Amino acid sequence: MAWILARPARGRYALSLAMAGVAAAALTACGGDDAQPPAASPSDSGNKTNPAPAASKVLLIGVDGATYEQVQSAILRRELPNLAQLNLVPAATGGMPGTVTAQPPLDAPSWATVLTGTWANRHGVTDDTGSVAPQAPSMFRYFRAGAKAGTQLGSAVSSAVVPPLLAAERDAGNLDTLVDCASADSCVTQNSVKLVQSGYGLVFAQYSAPALAAEADGFSAGTYATALTGFDQALGQLLAAVAERRKAQPNEDWLVMVTTSHGLDATGATTSLPTIENRTAFIAMNKPLNAALASTGTAAPITPADLSALSTEADIAPTLLAHVGIAVDAAANRFDGMPLNGASAGVRGIRMAVGRYNDSIELTWQNASASAGETLVLRDGVQIAKLPASATQYADNAFDMPTGLYRFNYTLVRNGVPVSYQAQINYVKPVPLATTLRDNLAAYFSLDAKPPVDAKGGATLGPWLPPTDGGTLVDDNFGAKGLRVDSNVDAYQLVQNGADIAQSPRFTIGLWFRTDCTQGNGTGEPILSNKNYTSGANPGIALGLFGTCEIRFNIGSGGGKRDDINGMKVSANQWAYLALSVDAVAKKFSAYVIDPVLGLQKVENKAIAATDVTKLNGLATKVWGLNDDATHNYVANNAGSLKGVMAFNDLAMWTRVLTLDELKSITASRQPLSSLNP
Repeated sequence: MAWILARPARGRYALSLAMAGVAAAALTACGGDDAQPPAASPSDSGNKTNPAPAASKVLLIGVDGATYEQVQSAILRRELPNLAQLNLVPAATGGMPGTVTAQPPLDAPSWATVLTGTWANRHGVTDDTGSVAPQAPSMFRYFRAGAKAGTQLGSAVSSAVVPPLLAAERDAGNLDTLVDCASADSCVTQNSVKLVQSGYGLVFAQYSAPALAAEADGFSAGTYATALTGFDQALGQLLAAVAERRKAQPNEDWLVMVTTSHGLDATGATTSLPTIENRTAFIAMNKPLNAALASTGTAAPITPADLSALSTEADIAPTLLAHVGIAVDAAANRFDGMPLNGASAGVRGIRMAVGRYNDSIELTWQNASASAGETLVLRDGVQIAKLPASATQYADNAFDMPTGLYRFNYTLVRNGVPVSYQAQINYVKPVPLATTLRDNLAAYFSLDAKPPVDAKGGATLGPWLPPTDGGTLVDDNFGAKGLRVDSNVDAYQLVQNGADIAQSPRFTIGLWFRTDCTQGNGTGEPILSNKNYTSGANPGIALGLFGTCEIRFNIGSGGGKRDDINGMKVSANQWAYLALSVDAVAKKFSAYVIDPVLGLQKVENKAIAATDVTKLNGLATKVWGLNDDATHNYVANNAGSLKGVMAFNDLAMWTRVLTLDELKSITASRQPLSSLNP
């Protein structure tokens, strides 16, 4: 049964538009509309778009479950004749894993990206529950503010996750018709054909049958092939409706785009894992794509580098707007993508890193094509730099603000095309390193040289098997060195010669840590552990890296007794500070992650409810594994776990509980503990 959700009454619609005035002030449009769109770009940015014909229209078609490889194969078998008419290219979704743009390759986050041209750090949709409406404006809002007066906008959708993404736009008067077809794809076709025939200026038709077939029977069963063929037949009906409409209205110029929400795994299932298969989508158009941005016939990506070189789902909304002549001014631009149908190309693959002392944002990008002009850099709409056309990086450190978590919208304008990126920094204003950190310091490895030396003389640190040393020195976050441990070669062990830190009434363990997160899967990998980590319930302590860059802190005493602090995250390839404090007397423990991008995450004074604190010494050998557990056999003992690279710096152990202010001084001072001459 289809539910037709129409635009509110005229009075409510007018009120909604009045309340949307800020959004309307950010657009520039042609077609004679008196609405003032969101503002024009700086006079020297050159990003204005030539007016498109007044009758430019858009049909966007989305389908769940139609993976690029399966679609390519079906086209080669001549089973999808309608989709084969279009220019089909692979595309990326899911943002960039390990960065602020990362989002799970699920239906709702992916459709939110298609509709808004942004990643989850802007649109805020991170799951399929429908509990969060997009926080970024959709293409319907831009069309309403910038299209010719009287243009109607509509959508017919099959998936249950899409109506919640559009409900607010319908209620605000930015969507004239929203038809919820409740998994009935035939309803989507019937209503979308009517919208096209009625002359709607933007129609979004969304299908779900291929995903339902893949989930039920996988790719090999005939039901999936039938579902793909059925979708192609529906596409044929929509294309025929566009052709009939153009025949009756020769001045109409229709852009037809087709995309899928995300890829599926080898079994046809939707999972949240950021694999290449799950993050590979596709885009198809009835018009040529800019050759600098996409090439038809491209093979499916097989490496992360292949995937990062592709156009993305964030490019779809800017492409639709460009077709109808709605140009977003560079100062107001919030799109993470760029038009695929323009004559010029901007930058792509924008990434960020936080500077060594958490006081700068370092942007890098790729130049999609040649340019004779300069590249402009805007921060929150204000131009802060002009760079040569060949530039591919910029460091922004012109900040004067208190310590805290900040977000900035950077826009790079190249060849007149703006592309934006929302950066995030846990900015740290320099403070002195707390001198009290010398108190009760039991072990300290600066890790500036090999072999590592304990400044307190109570422990040794080195490879488990010296002939197979997996440790190398790398640049740290203080301008000195840290220790990179590759467990593919050999992990490291820390051996305490004196009293066991884990038997102290109170103790704290702290270290700087960096990872690319590739070892962080569902099984996990120890960062530092004195136990047999086949189970968190085994006696001892473990800090572990799990999927999506999650850090877990675990203590246990055997017999099923354990306590955990989970859910904190680090940013990939950034130095973050990790700390675990245990008060065995009060039976409480605390965990901290201070990340340069994500900021401070903490759980303090959690009750040790199950663990016998007298057994925190693990295997009772005074041995800790780095990038392994204390058995030196974690991967072999845990099917699915991965060897790999972790980097460590300033590893310290105290026989007391450190305060939060002391920990903050470690990250805010921009100095290693060695500067205190401990």
